[in-house]
Amino acid sequence: MRASKKIKHAMGYGAVRVLGWVARGTPRAIGHRVFSGLGRLAARILERDRRRAADNLALAFPEAAPMVRDAMVTAMFRALGRNVYEFLRLEGASPRALAERIDHVEGLERLERAYGAGRGLIVITGHIGCWELMPAYFVSRGYRVTAVARRVRTERFNERLVAVRRSVGVVSLDRDASPREMIAVLKRGEVLGVLIDQHTRVSGVYVPFFNRPALTPTAVAKLALMTGAKILPMGIFLNHRGKHVVHVLPEIEPPPAQSREASVQAMTAACSLAVERLIRIDPKQWVWFHQRWRETADAARG
Repeated sequence: MRASKKIKHAMGYGAVRVLGWVARGTPRAIGHRVFSGLGRLAARILERDRRRAADNLALAFPEAAPMVRDAMVTAMFRALGRNVYEFLRLEGASPRALAERIDHVEGLERLERAYGAGRGLIVITGHIGCWELMPAYFVSRGYRVTAVARRVRTERFNERLVAVRRSVGVVSLDRDASPREMIAVLKRGEVLGVLIDQHTRVSGVYVPFFNRPALTPTAVAKLALMTGAKILPMGIFLNHRGKHVVHVLPEIEPPPAQSREASVQAMTAACSLAVERLIRIDPKQWVWFHQRWRETADAARG
C-alpha cells in the first residue's frame, strides 16, 4: 500500500474512533441532531455520491420532480447520519439497552413461525436504516444469528466491525467463505442474515429492481433449495421518535416444480422485489449512492 493511502486510511480510522467516542458520550436527542447535521454537510461535500444518488432516484422514481428528488437526496444523507450515530453506540450494548432502542416489530409472528419450523432461516435485507442493529436486537431476544458480510478492505476497519458484532453476540461470516459454513448454520436451525441489495462480484443473475435489471446474488435461492430453509425479508427503520421499527414481510415461497435454474431465477427475482418493497417503506433510509444498476446490453434488453 502506498504511503498516501496508509495515511488516508489511518486518518479515516482515527476519525471513526473519534466519532464513536462523541456518539457514546452524547444523549440520543442531541446525537441525532448533531449527526443529522453531519449528514447534511456530507451531502454538500460528497458531490459524486450526491449526483449518483440523484441519478439513481431518477431511475427508481421517474415520476418525481427533480426538486423532490433533490430533497430526497438531502433527506437520505441526514438519515444516514442519524443511523451512523445509532451504529456507533452499538458496541457492547446490553440486551436491555438494545430492547429500549426498538419501538416494535411489524410481522413478528412471521419470524416466529419461520424460525420455529426448525429448518434454518435466511433473512434477506438491504443497507437500510441501521442494518447492523437488527441482528443484534434479535440475538438479545434469544435468536442465534450469523451475518454474512463482505470483508472490508482496510484490515483495521474490518476487525473493528467484526468486534462490534461479536460484542452483541452476532457471528460474522465472510461472504467468500465456503458455502459449507452457511449450510451448517441453517442445518442447526439458526438464522443466516444476508444483504442482497448491491452489485457485487459474486454469482448472480439479472432480475428486476425498481423496474430495471440489476445483478442480484443467487446464493440465497441456492441455499434455500438445497437445505429447505425459509427465506424471510426484513428491514429496520428509524422513526420520528428516535426509535427503530423492524418490518417482517411475508416469506418467499418456493416456486412450482421446474428446473433448478428456473427456480433459482424465480426465487432471486422474488427476493429482489421483496427488498425493493422494504426500501419503499421509507426510501430515504436506503443508500442511494451505491452504483446498483450496471446492466449489460443483453440484460437491459431482457
